Amino acid sequence: MDPFRLEADLWIDVPHSIDERSRPGHPQETASFWQGLRDDEIRFHRCGSCQRYSHYPVGGCQWCGGHVDFVKVDGLATVNTWTLSLLAFGPGMETPYITAIVNPHCEPGIQLMTNLVRCNVSDIRIGMEVQPLIFHGSDTSLLFYEPS
Repeated sequence: MDPFRLEADLWIDVPHSIDERSRPGHPQETASFWQGLRDDEIRFHRCGSCQRYSHYPVGGCQWCGGHVDFVKVDGLATVNTWTLSLLAFGPGMETPYITAIVNPHCEPGIQLMTNLVRCNVSDIRIGMEVQPLIFHGSDTSLLFYEPS
């Protein structure tokens, strides 16, 4: 038995809706990130000094403190860790679902918490390549990931 594999033959699809999910706040520093998702783009902060990307959006570079601007990225990533959730954790969470932390290829030192979708649980592996899937609700959009 592979200790890094969950023997669960469950298909995890995209949720039917995200409208009942809790909403993230919208401070000024994150406005372009959320607008980017609504525009079908992934935007991360990029530092003008060290050229590294940062996420979650804040007022300056997390690496050197330099000035940051939002830039469009492809969002490709690698699964760092994940878990199968069989119980709803908050409103609007359809079970089962996969919560994962992924490392974007553009800046492997940052981590995004997301949901993996369109996959069998038994096929998920740490180190698996994933691609972004932007899911739109009636008034917000969220970033999910699916196998490449």
